[in-house]
Amino acid sequence: MTTIQGSQHRTAIPGPLRWYPIPLQLRYKATSKWGTVYGSGQSRMMSSQDIIFASGGGLQPGMIAEIIVAWPRLLDERIPLQLVLQVTITGSQHGVADARIVAYDFRIAGRPEASDRAEAVAVA
Repeated sequence: MTTIQGSQHRTAIPGPLRWYPIPLQLRYKATSKWGTVYGSGQSRMMSSQDIIFASGGGLQPGMIAEIIVAWPRLLDERIPLQLVLQVTITGSQHGVADARIVAYDFRIAGRPEASDRAEAVAVA
């Protein structure tokens, strides 16, 4: 099955869920009883219920995370968007994590420099 979105072609992987190879940049913040893990990576596959993504490591099953995906489509052809996912990490090995999507929302992306300052403060 092939789906068409704009000028891009995406191929669905057959199975109970439809998986789509959607390589998008992302960043995440995951929490557990042992602390908080910040990182960035790239999505590899997405379905309506799950996401598989390359991570910087440190993620463990059971962690609750917020993943912010840089969405490729613009709102009104000029405003950048982010897909914000609330997830539970279901697996992680060799720098690749799986997560179950609990909730999602599209938000207007902030200016990159403001985001960088917020991350710098969070790391400090």
